[in-house]
Amino acid sequence: MAVRKDEKSGKWLVDVWIGVHRVRRLLPDKRTAELVEKDMKLKEARGEYLGIREIKAVTFEAFSVDYLKYVETNLSPGRYEQVTTVNRAVLVPFFGPRYLKEITPRLVEDFKTEKVKTLKPSSVNEYLSVLSAMFSLAVKWEHVKDSPMKQVKRLRLDATEPPALSATDANRLLDACREDRDLYTFTALGLNTGMRISEIINLTWADVDLQRGVVKVRPKTKAEGVVVWRVKTGEIRDIPANDFLADVLAKHPRHITSPYVLHRPKGRPFNDWTMQGRLARAGKRAKLTVHVHPHLLRHTFGTALAAAGVDLDTIRRLMGHTDIHMTMRYLHAAPDRMQGAVQTLPFGRPIAQNLDSQEKADSVRR
Repeated sequence: MAVRKDEKSGKWLVDVWIGVHRVRRLLPDKRTAELVEKDMKLKEARGEYLGIREIKAVTFEAFSVDYLKYVETNLSPGRYEQVTTVNRAVLVPFFGPRYLKEITPRLVEDFKTEKVKTLKPSSVNEYLSVLSAMFSLAVKWEHVKDSPMKQVKRLRLDATEPPALSATDANRLLDACREDRDLYTFTALGLNTGMRISEIINLTWADVDLQRGVVKVRPKTKAEGVVVWRVKTGEIRDIPANDFLADVLAKHPRHITSPYVLHRPKGRPFNDWTMQGRLARAGKRAKLTVHVHPHLLRHTFGTALAAAGVDLDTIRRLMGHTDIHMTMRYLHAAPDRMQGAVQTLPFGRPIAQNLDSQEKADSVRR
């Protein structure tokens, strides 16, 4: 019985279970005890206890399924594929059977310590970023009161220069792609526009304006307005096409029905893995010593622009960076420009030169 008279004290006892909590209270009279019991049961029905919302017991694995469904329409296909892989191959095997409310900062630190033994810090940080995004949504959906990621720091990364091909190696790679028309155009686009792999394979002829010499990067929609591919940053940008690229695109064969510049025999666009594999094999044919992948073409584009003295904001806009710090990685390629900048400083000139300058200045004033 939830409400009964306590023989020892003579008061009325409320003795109920709220979830896994047993609550016992002594009240002065039966009427008050019954009202308190009723209030407790109402709070239990609303998922509340003593003014604090009780957290639903949801496992990480179950939440992961809901999370991937939620973000599918909010991420670019390439990013969604990365997040899905991180969830299924890394996060769920470690956190899967645990309830979300059981995942503490200490447990996340244990995860970080385990992964850093075999992986690069940048990879571990990527896993932590996905985990942080998941817990932000879990808080929003009231599965947890707060995110454990607020107390977890990312690993410190040493500054590194993005890998890039020299002009000689880039041209050798292009020569190795000549027998594969699609791969040749793909490589030419990567080297001369800095576009991401997903941006290249989703490029349509409607995005190519040869009269103006512009290649457009913009989302793709179906006739009914459904977005089938979106730009990673969400920003639309126009990239000027140089004479070489304009010539390559003008000569590239078009499919009779497909809108895509690069396409399979039946007109469907290529997937990431197909182009990555073909480009890697071309790198071997060119006898390059580095692993050739699509993002290497993008790094080569940014590095070459910086070496040519192009200002950082222009490079940022061409590459579609939302953060200038991403673009600043290419500053290492512009030592000549920085050398010229410091040579303009007037400090520490020889004494005789300083005296001559001072005498000239005094003469002018007289």
